[in-house]
Amino acid sequence: MIIRTDEQNKVVAFWKAVEMNHKVEYSIPLPEDIRAERKIPYIQDYNIDHMLCNYYPKSMKEGEKLPTVINIHGGGWLFGHVEDSEQYMAEIASMGYAVMGMGYRLIPTTDMQGIVQDIYTALHWLENCGPRRGFDLEHVLITGDSAGAHLSLLVACIQESEELQRIYGVTPVSFKIGTLGISCPCAEMDSLFLLPYGSEEEKVKLSEAYRELMLGEMGEDAPWSKALSFSEFIRFVPDVKKLPPIFFIGSENESLHYQTLKILKCMDEKQVNYEKMIWKKEDGAHLMHVFNVEFWSWYESKVTNRKMLEYFRKQTGLN
Repeated sequence: MIIRTDEQNKVVAFWKAVEMNHKVEYSIPLPEDIRAERKIPYIQDYNIDHMLCNYYPKSMKEGEKLPTVINIHGGGWLFGHVEDSEQYMAEIASMGYAVMGMGYRLIPTTDMQGIVQDIYTALHWLENCGPRRGFDLEHVLITGDSAGAHLSLLVACIQESEELQRIYGVTPVSFKIGTLGISCPCAEMDSLFLLPYGSEEEKVKLSEAYRELMLGEMGEDAPWSKALSFSEFIRFVPDVKKLPPIFFIGSENESLHYQTLKILKCMDEKQVNYEKMIWKKEDGAHLMHVFNVEFWSWYESKVTNRKMLEYFRKQTGLN
């Protein structure tokens, strides 16, 4: 039996409530000009979280390879599924890309190491199977929103750090990550507050509970205990100049904007190569957390996502 603290139960209950709200949302059919390959297992264990989905424009010719976009979904590490951001992935595919999104086990079913190992298993599937399915692995963009942005940053750092590879128990993929596109990242665990209200003591306790859930049964003895936050795991990268350039998406109107500010400060201190697109308060209160993924059809979302893809093309020589 898993015994959790009251704070850990609050974190789990919060995401259970989010999950219930999402279940009542209506399903929107994919655009007619998109071809989808759904529920492809990357581990043969009949676990729904160990499946991935691919999206292509229907105009794609047989034998053609398109620039690759990999999407790591968000959901606070405790919620979400690969198909939750299906419309976002389809939108990107419609602009001439081969898009893959993967599921992964969630906390508290697993810990942070388990999540990373799932993601890497899916990446190795793409490494082995992607080229014959139309993925051009010479031009790769990884996108992620919220917790998915944190995981995208972590993957990029793991690729450049043998120590992080040892800590998380993964083998790097052979293809190069050309660019990262991260939206409203939550990547600093010492200040991970679910809601903007509550006392400072309550916020600290919830942040600590989140961290404990990520460490799992090993607790502080977990090898990744000092490699959870972006400001922690980037220290394991010998040469940050080798990290892929990053397109950073944010909004001053989102409740977790303080996370954006902390991560940008860390990037500046480490001299990470990035370009940012931060929407201002006066641009509208509707530009909330990960708006460009969840509300992909909005004008601002289309502008944002096209800017990200333009940055990707420029950085990888596709233009």
